[in-house]
Amino acid sequence: MRIFRIAKTRYIHDFSGEGSRLFGGRWNKVGDPVIYFSEHLSLCLLEIIVHVDYGKLPLDYSFSEVEIPDASIKTIRSIDFIKPKWSTEQAVNQLQLFGSNWLKKQESLALKVPSAVLQRENNILINPHHKDFKKLKTIEIDKMDFDPRLLR
Repeated sequence: MRIFRIAKTRYIHDFSGEGSRLFGGRWNKVGDPVIYFSEHLSLCLLEIIVHVDYGKLPLDYSFSEVEIPDASIKTIRSIDFIKPKWSTEQAVNQLQLFGSNWLKKQESLALKVPSAVLQRENNILINPHHKDFKKLKTIEIDKMDFDPRLLR
């Protein structure tokens, strides 16, 4: 499977998960490194846009396309057991605990989870400390070329 990631250009080659370790994320607690990818480059962009003011969207982003063996991905079929609804901000602590436990168990290189931004699409969490991390194959890294209409 090919997966995508968008990051500020100065961090695009960093596959350590350091940013998420320092600041946490929807699926990991502070202190637990994970690398956030998406199934589609467009979903990566949506995941960034929801966190910035359109008029202040920085243009210094790049993307990476990576190939990962399908067998290395564990898919979460349903997270409806998380209450309140998993996609709300009130559920973030439970999701962080879930993701951080997955990281610690080392049961798979990747975890496919639904996107809170677009729930019919998925994000792919990568454990940078998993023994199979070397199975990731970088296909392409390049500068993002944003349509100026995104900035209005």
